[in-house]
Amino acid sequence: MNLGEKINTEERLVIEASRVSRYLGYPRKVPIWKIQFSLPKICHIFRNEVNSDIALEIESMFGNSVVPALSKEEAERRLKDLIPSSVIKGKILRL
Repeated sequence: MNLGEKINTEERLVIEASRVSRYLGYPRKVPIWKIQFSLPKICHIFRNEVNSDIALEIESMFGNSVVPALSKEEAERRLKDLIPSSVIKGKILRL
C-alpha cells in the first residue's frame, strides 16, 4: 500500500501544476476551479501523473488549489484523491 508523501501543513508548501497543455488545448478547454481547504497538521499527499495538473499552495494547515475539471464535483473528487484528509472550506469557484 502506498502511503504517499508525508507533509507538515504548518509550513509553506507550493506545488506548481505540470502538463497544463492537457486542459488549455484547442478545441476543448477544460474549466478551472479554485478550491479552498483545511488540513490536519500532518497529512499525506498522493501526487502522480493523473493529478500532476493540480496546483497547490499550503500554509498554516490551510490550502488553496487550482484544479482543472469538467465539473465542480469532479474538481472536488480530484482534490480528495490527491489529499484525502482535505476538508473543503467555502464555495468551489470557477475561474
